[in-house]
Amino acid sequence: MTMTMTPIYTEGSLKGLIDSNPATAQLIRLADYYPGRTLPATGVDSEVVFDCPRTQLMIRTAVKGTAIGNHFHTVSDEIVVVMGGRGEILVNGAWLPVAAGDVHVCPRGIIHDTRALDEDLQYLSIFTPHLPPGTDINWIK
Repeated sequence: MTMTMTPIYTEGSLKGLIDSNPATAQLIRLADYYPGRTLPATGVDSEVVFDCPRTQLMIRTAVKGTAIGNHFHTVSDEIVVVMGGRGEILVNGAWLPVAAGDVHVCPRGIIHDTRALDEDLQYLSIFTPHLPPGTDINWIK
């Protein structure tokens, strides 16, 4: 069933900016999404599933044995929502265990890392604002 929604507002009553980029909403069923992916032997499987000028959403799986590497972002904050598996995230200089339901909020400029040790780690990365062209990752050696 398709519903058409008519906004209810009067001239001059809108608060903030409304734009239509993108013009449609999405529903992503992760229970169907993850089993359909072919994972690499090592590293991270990552797909951008939502892209707009303000936000970018990636669905990711860090394959067992993967460490992303210490880094920080100069433009975007990153919010990581762990969906499945177990791993560790570097938070304020300490490796902390993570599992489904955990959320890591990392402001730009803060060093962080993600690793999947004994099993694959499924997670969402939400970047706001949108990552710039060519990314804003600065690797720490």
